[in-house]
Amino acid sequence: MKNPKISCQFYIKTVDELDKLTHEELLKYIKDLQKNIKQEKPPKNSTNSGIPTGKEIVTPKRNQSMRATGGKNGGQVGHIGTTLKQTDTPDETINIEFKIDSCQKCGFDISKVLAKLHEKRQVLDLDLHDTLQKITQYQSYSKECPECGHINHDNNYPDMVAPHISYGKNIMALVVYLSVVHYLSYTRIVEALQTMYKITISEGTVDNLIKRASKLSSHEIEAIVSQLSIADRVGIDETGVKVNGSRDWNWVFQNDTCTFIVHNESRGSQVIEENFEDGFVNAIVIHDNYSSYSQLIANDEQLCLAHKLRDLNYAIECDNSQVMKDMKLLLQEAMIDHKLNLLQSQREILQENYLIMFDKLLKTEVKEKSETYKQIKSLKKARDKIFTFLLYPHVPPDNNGSERAIRNVKVKLKVSGQFKSPQGAKDYAVLRSIIDTARKRGMNEFDTIRDIVGGGSVFRM
Repeated sequence: MKNPKISCQFYIKTVDELDKLTHEELLKYIKDLQKNIKQEKPPKNSTNSGIPTGKEIVTPKRNQSMRATGGKNGGQVGHIGTTLKQTDTPDETINIEFKIDSCQKCGFDISKVLAKLHEKRQVLDLDLHDTLQKITQYQSYSKECPECGHINHDNNYPDMVAPHISYGKNIMALVVYLSVVHYLSYTRIVEALQTMYKITISEGTVDNLIKRASKLSSHEIEAIVSQLSIADRVGIDETGVKVNGSRDWNWVFQNDTCTFIVHNESRGSQVIEENFEDGFVNAIVIHDNYSSYSQLIANDEQLCLAHKLRDLNYAIECDNSQVMKDMKLLLQEAMIDHKLNLLQSQREILQENYLIMFDKLLKTEVKEKSETYKQIKSLKKARDKIFTFLLYPHVPPDNNGSERAIRNVKVKLKVSGQFKSPQGAKDYAVLRSIIDTARKRGMNEFDTIRDIVGGGSVFRM
């Protein structure tokens, strides 16, 4: 028992008073003392609960990190570095004039000697003349019918060309890129365009361009949703979002190739039903076992073990029970064995063996109402979702991919504080879905936005 506290209603006797007690009275006093002892639970933090690091009141010990060490400092194994390299096709070549007339060693006249290439140095920079604003004029024509006098006007302008004058797809894509990817405020976007490109634009226009880009992206969002609905693996998560002083929710549905973020006022299961009416009949769905997923339509489900390991950490800190330590070790070993190159029949045997050990631990007698008791009860309910990942090499044991996909909105809120309107939150969710999907497919984010707002098809099958 850690940090015991005694109820203030219980009277603590002095040493002199204890000396005067009989044996029976002393035993009774000890029993009363036991009844009034209350255990003070340790504070929750990011290592033993779902509390994010930004909201921690007490900083956890460094050795409580859930992340395994990489074994070395700096870039870890598998990290792909980038190095500035010379190109074989420079845009401009400047020859350095040779100004030495006599040999620097013997003084011989070398002014007539043919010079040979000694060294090449290159400078990577921007051609600012190519990044200044450019106005393109579109002209349409009409013909008067010589028979009836009707004026025939062929108004076949491209979609991006509005009456009078409008902003092109490059400016629209740049505004979206600065706002959604780099979290710049409208004020800073206005300043950046004026400073770098001499383009005068208002904050209201920035907002309108983002709204328009979101609307133009609707077909690509439909493609992402369609691909997720037939995928074999989908992770789901949700997080609170502040909108004009109220609390709404951002949901994420994602896998290795798609990310779909949707804004909604609700955290209930109807959000899933509204966006995926038929559920995920082909997919193994990974989630944190929140109640909204209780009626989930899926091929199978996997509970996020990263969440569960944090819960086990808290139970261990509260009760120091061996069964929680053994349970934590069991889950960690299963996560290691998942990486083995096994046949499907071997994976089925592996899962069965882990379930046998798991069930044995669940039968351990524990103190009621303790944190260990709560975790045992929770694990029993989620039994069939604990080791699903062992059957599928492509299914992770955690939902870290969804947490990474949903984390960006927290960064956005740290910069701006809140969304001013539900529509602004929805536009951000749409455009962030486009950005993250492009990233996962190795596509240039800016080019992807520009192609979509220009009427191109990017993600559609």
